[in-house]
Amino acid sequence: MSIGAIPRVDGQHRNRALAAARRTRAVELRCQGWTYEAIADELGYASRATVYSIVHKALATQEAGEVETLKELETERLDRLQASLWAQAMAGDVAAVTEVRRIIEARVRLLGLTSKAGLEQEACVTVVCSCAPGTGHQRPSLAAF
Repeated sequence: MSIGAIPRVDGQHRNRALAAARRTRAVELRCQGWTYEAIADELGYASRATVYSIVHKALATQEAGEVETLKELETERLDRLQASLWAQAMAGDVAAVTEVRRIIEARVRLLGLTSKAGLEQEACVTVVCSCAPGTGHQRPSLAAF
């Protein structure tokens, strides 16, 4: 039986090999652009939420061989979306700026470029000066915070 001929299974099953093949096939179909709902219908999953969970779990565990392909495909999609909005965002269109920012955030999450990957987050610091006007003061070092 080829991976493309995985039988549809209704309900829960205990065949681990079949379950693994279905998970892999779900990732492959997602790479091909299928919706989560269409994958659920094709493979007999209970809902699109189940397929979403399976695909994202596979991404997290690197279970399926198609994971890198899916990441590349999604990155390309995000790149195309960003490119289509970039000129508008740079011209000051607030809605386009918001969407470009969301696209960048999605890419950062997809590629794992979070603070866990070693990127430091800057802390916000508010400095209130209690000196009398004109008395002169020294600006405190931000390293003290």
